[in-house]
Amino acid sequence: MTRDAALAAAYTTSVLLVLAWTYQSVGYSQAVDPGQMLTTSGAVLLGAAALGWMRPPRVGLTAPQAMLLLGAVGMSLGLVVDSRLTPLGTLASLCSRVEGGLWPMVRLHASLLPWMHVGMWVGGLAAIPLLRAIRPACRTQYCARVFQNVACSAWMTVGMSAGVLVSEYFVSQSGLRSAGSMLGGMFSGMVWGMVASVSLYRLYHRVRPVIACKLNQRRIGAL
Repeated sequence: MTRDAALAAAYTTSVLLVLAWTYQSVGYSQAVDPGQMLTTSGAVLLGAAALGWMRPPRVGLTAPQAMLLLGAVGMSLGLVVDSRLTPLGTLASLCSRVEGGLWPMVRLHASLLPWMHVGMWVGGLAAIPLLRAIRPACRTQYCARVFQNVACSAWMTVGMSAGVLVSEYFVSQSGLRSAGSMLGGMFSGMVWGMVASVSLYRLYHRVRPVIACKLNQRRIGAL
């Protein structure tokens, strides 16, 4: 990893951890087990490192990293609004009762945390004009185009719910369920949702030339 890539990954991780820890321990006055804090830290660190390894930036942050940071800030602002309507302790209790897997959890979050999702999507979309303004060459990068940006946001949305499901599994073993554990799962899942999105994008670009080559060979053979 280059020096710029390491700095970008460190900056991304630092901001995400500050946001996650703030909501876990300060923002909502929740008593958080140190183990939960360490779990959140480890998940975010590994996700940010994976993202930095897959997308080593030449200058500053990559588009996925910028989108992730802006999306996290928007998500946090949206949570402030949603928490006034549905206390996070109540939401954590509802999440623990969800049955049926990922899709019911996505629906629950969408219905009870609408502004959190709006904030995350708006923050992610804001990366497009911002990166195009400060780095015109970024127009070709992943997440700097609308369709790809939407794909990233969709994966982050799914990742948040998946992160809560994973968190619920572990806290069910320890009995230390709280809004803090739920929020840690959300932030970690959002990071790994972006990792999944970029991974699929890279896989697509690796497979596409192979498929195109085979199709051309068949066309030539048919002539």
